[in-house]
Amino acid sequence: MLLLPLAGAASAQAIEQSREVRAFTAEEVAAIPMPETAFDMRRARVGDFEKYYYFHREGTSFDEAFADISECDDLASGLASYRGNAEPYPGYYVDQYGIGGVIGGVLGAVLADAIHGSAARREMRRVNMRNCMGYKGYGRYGIPKNLWTEFNFEEGGGREDEDVRQAALLQQAKVASGPKPATEALDR
Repeated sequence: MLLLPLAGAASAQAIEQSREVRAFTAEEVAAIPMPETAFDMRRARVGDFEKYYYFHREGTSFDEAFADISECDDLASGLASYRGNAEPYPGYYVDQYGIGGVIGGVLGAVLADAIHGSAARREMRRVNMRNCMGYKGYGRYGIPKNLWTEFNFEEGGGREDEDVRQAALLQQAKVASGPKPATEALDR
């Protein structure tokens, strides 16, 4: 069992280790397409590297990298979502505006979550992936968005389909265990 501290909490959250480390054959690893990570740094938008990056750790096997990325993905998925501001007190909208206020409040909350919630969930996932992979000793390397989207996914509006998710995680593991990046590692 792995114990992870909760931010701002005095206790720890227990995460059961349910995923076994899978042993891939050389043929399985060779069949996974290696994403393009080379780019011209002079033309890159370095400010985008806070959102668009990949991980790499020297001397890591593909099996290790896939296990690490999968574990961090499990920990970063299913995060609490932004729900906007709550009503000042229960029944506030009914007292002030009647049934129209309730309907408007619900619609407003759904709209606010669609706008702000998805961005907040994407950011939380990025931060948790960075922390988890950094804790495991992986360096973080910036990459332009157009290359990043080829082997990554964003989950702001809901969980990505499992087939798409697994294909991306396999490619991320191939990069994480592949050749050393030509660019400098970013700060965590």
